[in-house]
Parts: sequence; structure tokens; C-alpha cells
Amino acid sequence: MKLSIRKINAIFQLKIQSIFTNMSVMVAPILAIGFVLIMKLSMPKMVATGAFLLGFGVLFNAIMGGIMMGSYPLAEEKEKNTLRVLMTSSVNGAEFIIGSILPSILIIFIINIILVPVAGIPINKIEWPIYLIYTTLSGLISILIGYIVGIYSKNQMQAGNLSMPILLIFTMTPMFQMINKTVAHIASFTYSGTIIDFINDMLLKGYSLNFKNIAILSVWTIAGIVFFIYAYTKHGLDSE
Repeated sequence: MKLSIRKINAIFQLKIQSIFTNMSVMVAPILAIGFVLIMKLSMPKMVATGAFLLGFGVLFNAIMGGIMMGSYPLAEEKEKNTLRVLMTSSVNGAEFIIGSILPSILIIFIINIILVPVAGIPINKIEWPIYLIYTTLSGLISILIGYIVGIYSKNQMQAGNLSMPILLIFTMTPMFQMINKTVAHIASFTYSGTIIDFINDMLLKGYSLNFKNIAILSVWTIAGIVFFIYAYTKHGLDSE
């Protein structure tokens, strides 16, 4: 299958415009920054630590934002029949997927960088290469989950109904690690829990290579790709 950079770039630009004009999609990155600022100003400093604030912001941005940026635009295009027009044009599925994922990844990447100073964390406290790899991979997993939801959704309302319990589980479960040991153990095997563990270790203990976290994140990435390929192969992007 040949890939056209020109067509991928055209889809990329189309998707950028679509994301920035869809407030239901942009709400997660905006909330990520807004909530971190609000909690930083209103909560006691002993609770609203840099690790807590950054972890909360990254979960909202990479997990909630990624799932919404994957599911909502795809469902919207199916609802408006613009996806069918693209699929019957010279744009192939791979070009559409690559061009669609890149804007979402870029937004998640940039917001994750912005969240560091917003959370009040000194730049030199962040292990930047590892931080960006971990958080960007978590965003990619979320986007793939969003695309799977989008494939099985007929419209934006259905996409919202299907994605809401998923994003709430992955966004909020790690927050309960401080309350319940059983939940903490379960959360440690999710990709969102891995991100929280990484941020806590990096800022509170000093980062050291954690093979468990790397393995969990790798398994989730591979599983996301496999399930997306299965859903795409079985139903295509424009399934009814």
C-alpha cells in the first residue's frame, strides 16, 4: 500500500481544524490545564503536590483527551457522511488514520509539556525523554481506544455514551490508589496507573528504570494496535 505525504498532510490539516472547532473534543486539554490551576490555587500545598497536580493533568489530557479525540471526530464524520466521501476518494485507510492520529498526538504532546510549569514543577526535575515517551504513548493508546469506540458508534451521542465509562475508569481509578490498596494494585496494571506511578517515582523518589511499568505500557500499546486492527479489518471506519 502506497502512502502519499501530500494526502496525509491534507488530512492532518483538516483534522487540526476539526479538533479546534469541536469544543466537545477540546474540553479535555482545556480542563487539564484549568483544573490543575484551580487545584494548585485552592487546595492545601501538602495535598496538591507537584506530582499530584501533574498526574491529574496528564490523566485528563492524555487519557480523557485521547479517547475523546479518537472517538468523537470519527463518529461526527460518520454522522455527517463526510467519512464516506473520503473513503470513496483517492485517500486510503492508512493515510486517513495516520493523518488523523498525528494532530491528536501533537496536541497531547504540547499540553503535557505545558502542564509541567502549570503544576509548579521546575523544568530540571523532569526526566524529559522518558516523560514524553510515557505520556505520548499513553495518549496513543487512548486515541486507539477512541477509534475503536468510534468504529462501533453511529453518531457522536453513541460515541459519548460508549466512551464515557471507559475514560472515567482510566482517568479516575489511579486517583483512588491513595484510598484503597486493592484498587491501587489493580490500577498498577493499567496504562493510566503506570503513568501515575512513573510521575510519582520521578518527582518523589528520583526516576529509576522500572521494567514492570515498561512491560505494562508495551502490552497496552500492542493490545491497542491489535484490537484497533481487528475492529478496522472487521468493520472498517465507516461501519453502520
